[in-house]
Amino acid sequence: MSKRKIAAGMICSVSLIIGIVLSNADHYKSASGNNLRFSQDAMEVMGNAEGCQRDPYLCPANIITQGIGHTGKGTGLVARASDQQIAQWFAEDQIDAQNCIEQNVERKLGKQVPQGVFDGIGSFVFNVGCSKFLQSTMYSLLIRESYIAACNQLPRWVYAGNELLDGLIVRREKERGLCLRIK
Repeated sequence: MSKRKIAAGMICSVSLIIGIVLSNADHYKSASGNNLRFSQDAMEVMGNAEGCQRDPYLCPANIITQGIGHTGKGTGLVARASDQQIAQWFAEDQIDAQNCIEQNVERKLGKQVPQGVFDGIGSFVFNVGCSKFLQSTMYSLLIRESYIAACNQLPRWVYAGNELLDGLIVRREKERGLCLRIK
């Protein structure tokens, strides 16, 4: 088997995974009982930034990862993941980010944040985790409903360890663009 065929077997299609998640979105519920709330645009930002790998790999932050940014919390990693498994992980990991926003921001506000804010900040939480988000200036701005100021915090988060990553610069600008879609 050629290297090209082997590599193709390790990479999966972000678009296909998003399609699977969207077609089953009502099967995924947050702790508050809400359906998966991320827009297709947000899923594309997350998926394209993370990439999709069937086999486990070491991400730039030196964390073993698989699928679309899945680190094995909850459901463990496997030798080679199927599209269905990757879609399930992707949806579950989005629900984790959604739970973080619903429980720590929206519950305090007594209402949902605008969809763009949810999408942009949610993609960020998907990437860095809830605990880092809760320690951020971005979080304190959100609970004061300073949405624009919170969105403008995103470009500050472009390092993995002490290393500036071009991919994070691009991702944070896309997240900021989503976030500023305040209606």
